[in-house]
Amino acid sequence: MVNASRSRPTHDTPDASTVELFQREWTIYRKMVDNDYLFHNGAYGALRRFLIDLNRPFAFLDLACGDAGVSASILAGTRISRYRGVDFSAAALELAKANIVRLGVEFTLEQRDFVEAVGELTEPVDIAWIGLSLHHLHTPEKGAFLARMRQLLAPGGAFLAYENASPDGETRAEWMRRWDAQAPQWTAYSKDEWDAVTAHVHAADFPETDSTWRKLGRDAGFAYIRELFRAPSNLFRVYCFAPYGPGRM
Repeated sequence: MVNASRSRPTHDTPDASTVELFQREWTIYRKMVDNDYLFHNGAYGALRRFLIDLNRPFAFLDLACGDAGVSASILAGTRISRYRGVDFSAAALELAKANIVRLGVEFTLEQRDFVEAVGELTEPVDIAWIGLSLHHLHTPEKGAFLARMRQLLAPGGAFLAYENASPDGETRAEWMRRWDAQAPQWTAYSKDEWDAVTAHVHAADFPETDSTWRKLGRDAGFAYIRELFRAPSNLFRVYCFAPYGPGRM
């Protein structure tokens, strides 16, 4: 049994732009996903391949799960035995219920901040996933979160994250300039919608370089850190953090 009182990560409350974007403006986020502007298809495709290759039953912890629509689609046909989703948006979780029930497995949905949820978990975690949410934390907070995940993982478990990532040597300001350059490609968005998303990104997104993500993982106790997917924009990457290599997962 994991001692939940140890190494609990802490962080500030979610940025106001985050809350507004994902609670009141859920349709803006869905348009982002449906048009694959953030390359969710590639990221979740990498996650699905990882889960298929496991070839064993697993419980799945979906952090900042949103409406779980994409998660449900990639989990279908895997050997998932149980699903747990965490998100602070009540509206998103109401949609998630209808999506996850189709998997036909035991599930729970929890409305709360993902950092608080992980800090209070008391049971081991098989496979945990977070997509484009961990970057809202500052670097020390990311490190504490990764350490907590390492502590919680069951034998053979892994933590996978799709997050803002920079080439080595790139600053946050440089990453933001590359983000801003995406505007012409988001043709399904009105100017007001693009401005709302970009205001959120500039206020709440804190990318790390590839080397920093790997160092944070090593410092947290992960011996196996692998990039599974890199977005064509080179703004985001999927990382797998595990105590051991694939042969022992």
